[in-house]
Amino acid sequence: MKVQVLSVKPAIAPNTQEVVLSLGADTHKFIFTTEVNKVAEHLLQTTRGDRTFSEVFRFNQRVAMNVTNLVVKCYNNEIVNFPEDVGIFVTPEAALLKQKQFENSSLAGSQLQQPTVVDPEIRQRAIAILEKLPESVLDEAVKFLESLYIKGDRVD
Repeated sequence: MKVQVLSVKPAIAPNTQEVVLSLGADTHKFIFTTEVNKVAEHLLQTTRGDRTFSEVFRFNQRVAMNVTNLVVKCYNNEIVNFPEDVGIFVTPEAALLKQKQFENSSLAGSQLQQPTVVDPEIRQRAIAILEKLPESVLDEAVKFLESLYIKGDRVD
């Protein structure tokens, strides 16, 4: 399905924009937030869509990036002509089929893809530590552990 940004206009809250998209024949509204922070002597501008936007475009990252780039242009008072095509939306199934093609490549039989055995005692201790963490930091802990696993899996 073709995705077009129909409009970007300031929302009620400060530094927020209401983005209206057409996704095929349907119209959707999302809220984007822009933050500007000073890092050293530079201003760092960050723009992100709301949770619903992230969920809808989870398997369409290129389209999500194109939408975000248009929102940034509008926030920075650059001229944008609407409607603006931002890409083709694919279903999660179609996205996964494309991903499986990569999994079936020559890397599939490499050592990087082989599961590693974890000592059961160490595994239980790690689970006990994770269970004691407050809910507010659990997602960050899981992301950190995943990054360690990926890095550790590549070590000879």
